[in-house]
Amino acid sequence: MKVNKLIITLSFFAIVSIGFCQGGAKINSDARQFIENAEITQINRDWNKKAEFTSGLNEVVMFFPIEIINLKSNNTIKSLQMDMALTDNYFKSSWIDLNEVEEFIIFIEQYVVPNLKNKTEKNQSTTYIFNSREIVFRFQIQNSTRRISIYLKDNGVTDNRHYFWTESQVSKIPELLTMLKQIK
Repeated sequence: MKVNKLIITLSFFAIVSIGFCQGGAKINSDARQFIENAEITQINRDWNKKAEFTSGLNEVVMFFPIEIINLKSNNTIKSLQMDMALTDNYFKSSWIDLNEVEEFIIFIEQYVVPNLKNKTEKNQSTTYIFNSREIVFRFQIQNSTRRISIYLKDNGVTDNRHYFWTESQVSKIPELLTMLKQIK
């Protein structure tokens, strides 16, 4: 009888563990999964609607809308692509799904734009963070300095080695907001 209870208990935990692993939260964007699952893909980019940030080291981050087409099934998905090019020959594309774009707009409208001119007291700072499945966007205020930092994620893990930051381009955040509102 004890053996049967042990087998039933272990079976229950195994089933729960498998179900949790398979049904857990998505770590990559729908766009990345769509691209990875398609055998032949076409990606259409709209360069007329883009927001670009450049650092003092000529590192670049660009946001722009895309349409991805699975050429075998003709299924399509729309998304926001973000390309990051850093000085150490690092280049990576990440995607923000349209439902996350809506949250990104709310984040920028409610927390970033109203604070673009704010300052903090000496030895204090305030940081606002937006987390999507594939990027982390941080807006930090320290004394009179304002900084944007953008980190990419690999399978849900933030890459803290390769990231973009700028203080001189913070004034371009409203341009990013305008572009995001055009694609939602």
